Amino acid sequence: MATPTDEPTITMETCGDVSDDPTMETIGVLSDVPIVSKSLPTGAISANFKVTRGFGGIAENAKVNIDRLYLRQIMTGWEANQSDVIKPNTVTGLGKTVVNNWGIYDGPGSKAKLVAKTHGMHTFAGKWSNWFTLVFVVERFEASTLQVMGANDEDEADNEWAIVGGTGEFTMARGIIQRRVYSVTDSTLTHALTIEFFCRMKEVVPSPTKRGTVGGNRGTLPWEMEGKSQRLENVTIYHVGAVEGFQFSYVDEGGKICTTDTWGRVHPDPLRKTEIKFGPSEFVKKINGAQRGGEGWLSKFEIVTTHKTYGPFGSDNGAPHFNYTVPEDETVVGFFANTDNIFVTSIGVYTI
Repeated sequence: MATPTDEPTITMETCGDVSDDPTMETIGVLSDVPIVSKSLPTGAISANFKVTRGFGGIAENAKVNIDRLYLRQIMTGWEANQSDVIKPNTVTGLGKTVVNNWGIYDGPGSKAKLVAKTHGMHTFAGKWSNWFTLVFVVERFEASTLQVMGANDEDEADNEWAIVGGTGEFTMARGIIQRRVYSVTDSTLTHALTIEFFCRMKEVVPSPTKRGTVGGNRGTLPWEMEGKSQRLENVTIYHVGAVEGFQFSYVDEGGKICTTDTWGRVHPDPLRKTEIKFGPSEFVKKINGAQRGGEGWLSKFEIVTTHKTYGPFGSDNGAPHFNYTVPEDETVVGFFANTDNIFVTSIGVYTI
């Protein structure tokens, strides 16, 4: 099988801190795929491991993506990393069981760094059924694990394995590993892996940052949310010719859904109430609007997400317009505002 020429890279997206260790380096593609050496370096994370926020539900606060890892399955020789423990049925071939201690590296070549080890077994039951514990050895994630299981045919070039659990930094992990055959030699089968999962990281509670106050200066009643919001769930807006009331719900640092008071007033006409429920992969990226007079209330308001635009709420009537665009690497998790007891006069966002 020909060796692909695309350069392997590794990226990891989570909710923790990004390491900026200048000694960490990405391993470029090498033409050889030798038998694994016992003296290969371990421990350092590639510089392409990066950190961002992701959600898979209320409990999960991180999404992890690791692209192009390489699992080396050495079947024979003095460096073999698997061993037969149960012989197959001589007629059906069923039942053969092999224990494995495969290594996973950040590149296909001889200078690649060890990222993780897999401890488990695979049994032939019509397909090869795999189940193993993937144990990371890289610095920050050292001793964190993923529980993996899945099946593939012996001659199957690519398939998916399920991630059904995790420990350490990857508590409650769930996701998939995409596997494809990268290269084959006499004794070594190298698999290219792409790993994607959600999990609950233990020390990932970033503090929201205030951004982009827009609107007038008339309001004297400031409104803030409590705690550290990690995700915006929904927004309720009361509006006629202007934004009269504003309320939202969010997930705090403990995974609890919190709801603010109504900032401004609750309009008695239910037709003047709009509720917006955001989807699990929908995030606010921009707010637009207009203010009545130089220092007045919000006469028009729009929320722009990754999926659609909500609004406009109110009517600008030629009032001065404003907008605020969230930085590309941030997402809105809440709001703050000023009111004059009747109308919302200015508003801003919290981002992480």
